[in-house]
Amino acid sequence: MEVEIRHDYFLLPVLPEKYPASYDISKLIDIKPSAKTSKIMRDHKMVWRATAKGFIIFIQAEFINTAVGHAAIVDIDPGTALSFCWSLKDPLFINFTNHRLIEEKKKIYYFSNRTASQVGLVKYLNKAIPAFGTTYLGETLYHLGDIVSQGGQTHEMIEKTAPIAIFPGVPSRWQMINTVVVNYVNPEDRLRWQGPRFHHQRPNTSPGEFITYTLLDADGLPVDLGFIQGTDRPQNIYRTSMISSEPVDHTMDLSHIEPGKYSMQINELGAITVDSFYLQDPKNEPDLFAVSDFFVMGAALPFQFITENIVLKRWVLDDPNKKFMVRFRNRLTRWKYLNQDQSLFHQVPDPRPLTQTYSGYQIAVPGGMLNLPDPAKDPILPDPEPVTKLIRNIYSQIFLTK
Repeated sequence: MEVEIRHDYFLLPVLPEKYPASYDISKLIDIKPSAKTSKIMRDHKMVWRATAKGFIIFIQAEFINTAVGHAAIVDIDPGTALSFCWSLKDPLFINFTNHRLIEEKKKIYYFSNRTASQVGLVKYLNKAIPAFGTTYLGETLYHLGDIVSQGGQTHEMIEKTAPIAIFPGVPSRWQMINTVVVNYVNPEDRLRWQGPRFHHQRPNTSPGEFITYTLLDADGLPVDLGFIQGTDRPQNIYRTSMISSEPVDHTMDLSHIEPGKYSMQINELGAITVDSFYLQDPKNEPDLFAVSDFFVMGAALPFQFITENIVLKRWVLDDPNKKFMVRFRNRLTRWKYLNQDQSLFHQVPDPRPLTQTYSGYQIAVPGGMLNLPDPAKDPILPDPEPVTKLIRNIYSQIFLTK
């Protein structure tokens, strides 16, 4: 299978869509298999290779016949999962990428063939952008930079917030960015990054209550949380103080559990709350930006890459080989052209995307048209609202020289 990573910042201003010959995502993102995945690949005669567009996984196989195709030389365990860790090489990647600048907790992007999406023939490893009328992450409003599909097109929010109303609500709030639906990487792909110590804290509203914790792996199977270090007391049971002023404050050690996607079910106050996260010790992956997981089982048919032939009792490769995509949207900013004394020369009426290739922006001046330069990717200036801290606008400033 192959994973292709696209970023619209590098698109050339031509149709059909085309990238420059120099496009090389490996200059921006470092991707490597986890230690466990490296062992799995060695044991199953798999080879991983980085490419200019992403990466490819090869497996040693033999041809069975034209009806069956190729089967893996080494049989696959149905519970096999391959994990790849992403880290950024370019510290300015977030500057020119559609990405929320403020989040409550530290998160990473999580891409998986189980939570993937498809538009036409394109198979994305990231989740689908919502149709207009459905907000992200259970929120009640849309926020600056949110991307939705509407009428077979892709639109982006260009104001601080917008309500769920008849599209587009207020015309100035939405900007059409694609004439077709594109499932860009989006906030639904964000997953909380959990270190080895899980901390649960809240006010003690039910003194003396017993709280229980159940950890489930990516397959929904319970994982043994073990005992509190140095004791025979299980970690997954906690009793709140009889004194209401003493808060619920329970910490569990997860260092004995393998990295991966998990859900912690917390049974408290007569209900169960679920906290989903990706477990990875920051000491092992201090610069973790994203994780891509590929499960042999549990994925929809378009996202399977090897399946068991029950009759032959062999693991058969898909034919043709699967290609998956992850596509990042470039950031929209409001461009301000300033004189050397910082007085305003010109402000572009609508936000424009940051691009590597000159966009050819022009304004009318006495005597003709004036070409103005594009902003660099280095400086972006967020404009947060003082009270709510919501981002109202993101500016790019360009100083003009005479």
